[in-house]
Amino acid sequence: MTNHDHERAVELIMRGREETVAADLSWLGSHLELCAECTQFASDFDFAGRLMHATAITATPSLVAATQARVRARALHLAEQRSRMVLIAISFCLGAMSSAVSAWLWWRFGSWVAERFGWSPAIVEPGIMLALLLPALVIAGLMLAFPHPVLEERFMAAWARERGGDNQ
Repeated sequence: MTNHDHERAVELIMRGREETVAADLSWLGSHLELCAECTQFASDFDFAGRLMHATAITATPSLVAATQARVRARALHLAEQRSRMVLIAISFCLGAMSSAVSAWLWWRFGSWVAERFGWSPAIVEPGIMLALLLPALVIAGLMLAFPHPVLEERFMAAWARERGGDNQ
């Protein structure tokens, strides 16, 4: 017998008779006739199952109350997270729409400047867009050049204090 046969037998024993196909059950029966180790495992597994069904497991009222309180707290936390996600999504959509509108207005402003001063729109309009993007590009470059964990440390400390307040 190979180690694979023992693994298959253990898997079929743990799966149970209701969930096992008839062909697998017949293979398991023939394997158990030949293998004392798997027969002992099946016997011990059945005994443990009967013992667990026969033993009444009860929880103390304080454990039940503490568990219910934790479940309620977790449900409130998940509801708060959901509402925050909705607000974040709404904020993102409003920001994206206002950015699109302001970009269009600045583009039109660039066209007006080009007409007014006789400059080429091919230079002015992209220049206006670059001027709009320049602060974000500079900040992103600075954040990449000087990664400083001060903001992260402050954020994590505030988050830890907030979480500690929730547990009290």
